[in-house]
Amino acid sequence: VIQSDSEESMIKKAIAYLDAEFIQEYKDIRKYNKDADLSKDHLSYTQLHYLYMRSFFPEIKISKEVETITDYYQTQIQKYWLSRSLYAKGLMTLVLHRMDDESSSAKILESLRETSITSKELGMYWKANTSSWYWYQAPIETQALLIEAFSEVENDTETIDNLKIWLLKNKQTNRWKTTKATTEAVYALLLQG
Repeated sequence: VIQSDSEESMIKKAIAYLDAEFIQEYKDIRKYNKDADLSKDHLSYTQLHYLYMRSFFPEIKISKEVETITDYYQTQIQKYWLSRSLYAKGLMTLVLHRMDDESSSAKILESLRETSITSKELGMYWKANTSSWYWYQAPIETQALLIEAFSEVENDTETIDNLKIWLLKNKQTNRWKTTKATTEAVYALLLQG
């Protein structure tokens, strides 16, 4: 994608701001958990989304401090991924894959595969992928993210097609409730044609 100088400048400023917020959040964790062990679970959706966002811009250099904090959260993901939601596991898979941590991303993806259900009629899906009042429990967005994860990491056409079947079957019986759900679904369906 060709960007104008003003777009590039805006992106760099936005990332610099988010890098600074990422650093500050980590400093706050250290400050308010002086007696607590930093090996305990301090991984939130905020950090996961930051790492996911940052993975799209590897060409924008990160500071040594951001690199150190990113390494910390990478170990947090490796340690605590199993207890997280489907959506979080999708984010984690993509983040770890883009960090070249193939072993950990493959482990999460294999777990996702093992907990999925596959049928000819409904495709591949997860019983736990249901709506809730939590923002990260949105079935369409979650399925779309998992399609992205399986597509990018494994690139197995049969699995991706089965994941897309569930999305299309869902559309036949439901309406996608938000523009975000529709956008994510269309993006996922267009992956690999």
